[in-house]
Order: sequence, then C-alpha cells, then structure tokens
Amino acid sequence: MNKFCDPYCEDDMKKDVSAINSNNLDILTQIANRQKFDVMFTAAINKAKTTVCYLSILMIEIDYFRNRYDNDGQLSGDDCLHLIAFTLKDTLKRSGDLVARWSDEKFACILSDTDPAGAVEMAEKIRTKVLGLAIPNSASTIAEAVTVSIGVVTSILTDETSYDTLLKKAELALSTAKELGRNQIVVSTN
Repeated sequence: MNKFCDPYCEDDMKKDVSAINSNNLDILTQIANRQKFDVMFTAAINKAKTTVCYLSILMIEIDYFRNRYDNDGQLSGDDCLHLIAFTLKDTLKRSGDLVARWSDEKFACILSDTDPAGAVEMAEKIRTKVLGLAIPNSASTIAEAVTVSIGVVTSILTDETSYDTLLKKAELALSTAKELGRNQIVVSTN
C-alpha cells in the first residue's frame, strides 16, 4: 500500500476496529454488545442479591425485521437497527441501566432497581417511541411502520436465581408477545 496516497494505513484501521471491540460496543449500532451485557448483567445480579432490590430485563425484537431486510436491503436494515438502538439508548438514561444488541434484530435491556410496574412502563415507552419513529415496513402484516415485541421479567433475586433463569423467562415472554400478534409487551408471570 502506498502510504503517500493513503495516510490512513491498514494497520491504523485494524487498531481502530480493535479499540471498538475492546470497548464492548456493537460496531453497527454503537451500543453495548453481548459481551458487555454479560459483564453488566452479572454485576447487576450480584448487586441485586446483596442489596435485595428488583432487577428487570427487557428482551426486545424488531417485528418482521428479516422480511423487511429481504425486501428493502442491507443498508435500509442497518439504518433501521441504528435508529432503534439510538432510541433505546436515549430512553434508558439511568446510570444502572444498559441497552445491548443481543443478536441480529434483538436487543436486551437491564433495568437496575426497577419494579414490575416500572419495567412495564419503560417497555411501553420503548414500544411507543419505536412506533413513533415511523420507519416504513412494507413486510409487516400488523403495521405500516416498524414495531417491536417486548418480553419483560422482574425479580427480587435470591441465591437460587441465576443468569440463565432470568434470560429464559425474558425470552419466553418475548416469544409469547410474538405469538399473541406482536407489537406488544408480555410480562413473565413465573
């Protein structure tokens, strides 16, 4: 490579990508990635167990995202993910809260010291804000704009409560929200 013509060499680019990854950010959305979520979730569980306070998790999925992605293309899909990630991050403002990209079209949120009513209120605020973005979604069978389904779990943690247990409950609540028609919130009852 001719460094005279391209002062930003490949080594510099690799360092930048490495720095982003080491910061535990998702490169596309610039929010926390799954690794960062795992670290923060473990810390939140330990804090909640020692202080005997609520811990809530929101599992969020963009409805019909894969269909939209197939219809409108990768750039449109990436823009959609970025807008929703920004909206989630802008909505969760407390220092103990975290939004992370969980997988392709899924996000997970940690709501520290948040009771069931507060978790549902936050989930509804997110659902409404995403719908309010009015991102077109011709692939959806439920709305003309992009919507999200949200699974909510809240617990006062005990020594028997595990990372996996809470996530399974959040995933199950999300699956139920999708089965019931999407664009809604379902709270785990167990």
